[in-house]
Amino acid sequence: MREKELEKIKKYKYGFSTDIENIRAPKGLNKEVIKFISNIKKEPQWMLDWRLKAYERLQQ
Repeated sequence: MREKELEKIKKYKYGFSTDIENIRAPKGLNKEVIKFISNIKKEPQWMLDWRLKAYERLQQ
């Protein structure tokens, strides 16, 4: 897109905007993806442990 078009799209006439980071996790679900997402969200260790335990149950 041309820069002029991008500027037009960026401006929201009601004055509200939210900057959202664009982070992509690898495809699929495994322990590494769970750890990656937990790290991005800055979750406490107990939450990561809980998610990993739930993942293990899902795999059974």
